[in-house]
Amino acid sequence: MVKYPLPTNESYANVTGMYSLFEYIQKVSAGWFFIMILFAIFIIMFISLKQYSNSKAFAGASFLCMILGIIMRTLGFISSTWMYLFIILVAISAVWLHIDSSQS
Repeated sequence: MVKYPLPTNESYANVTGMYSLFEYIQKVSAGWFFIMILFAIFIIMFISLKQYSNSKAFAGASFLCMILGIIMRTLGFISSTWMYLFIILVAISAVWLHIDSSQS
């Protein structure tokens, strides 16, 4: 017996395309799948951009995750709270970039 209903189960989720597959993943993971994907992308981008300063790496990673968060919120995969979190991170990174540029 499987722990979760299969995606082919007609009564639970009728997976016919990518969107319905993502909806199924969200149901099975209790809404945490795309939130963890966003945080993984943030960490990967931050580490990838570490060749620049920390403030630029933080700004780049948070900006990309903000754009992805807006798209995921529009599609209904994450809640507004998580989208606003990344918008706040972009605002914090803008202040950090401004402080770094004024000190140089």
